[in-house]
Amino acid sequence: MSVPVTVPEWREFLTGPGTEWPGTRPAGEDAVRAAEQRLGVPLPPSYRNFLLVSDGWAEMPTNAGTLRTVDEIGWYPEADPEMWTAWFGPDMDSPELESELRRCVLISTDSYQGDVWVLSADHIGADGEWRAYEWWAGDGGDLLPHDSFGALLLSARDKWLAEAEA
Repeated sequence: MSVPVTVPEWREFLTGPGTEWPGTRPAGEDAVRAAEQRLGVPLPPSYRNFLLVSDGWAEMPTNAGTLRTVDEIGWYPEADPEMWTAWFGPDMDSPELESELRRCVLISTDSYQGDVWVLSADHIGADGEWRAYEWWAGDGGDLLPHDSFGALLLSARDKWLAEAEA
């Protein structure tokens, strides 16, 4: 399967094997535009169109946390100030990681394992897609990059399918 970007591609992806889509209602165009105004940037196409099909994801497979609704996304320091302070408070020394995550939109809640998904506004491709990262905040692991939100979710789905088969 190719990386989903358009609304029809997301509809197909979310009803395909391994997604276990819980049927979250779509975000309306007005809600997506309001989020873009609040953030001060247009959202990347694959993530924007995902929201127009599913406003977040209440229960991602394999306890991977949840995807926030369009009203809950925000710049990482403001969207989860407790986690931000825990990692980047005055006693912490991770300037490169802090710099990279400061301009990221937090799109997930952390799972019980502490992993989160973010979209980086500092890395935007010619197609308007933002680099997406998986980060295991629970253990301070490195950021795992993906070319876009669609690529991140496709990779996650492949992992979920592999785990289900094991």
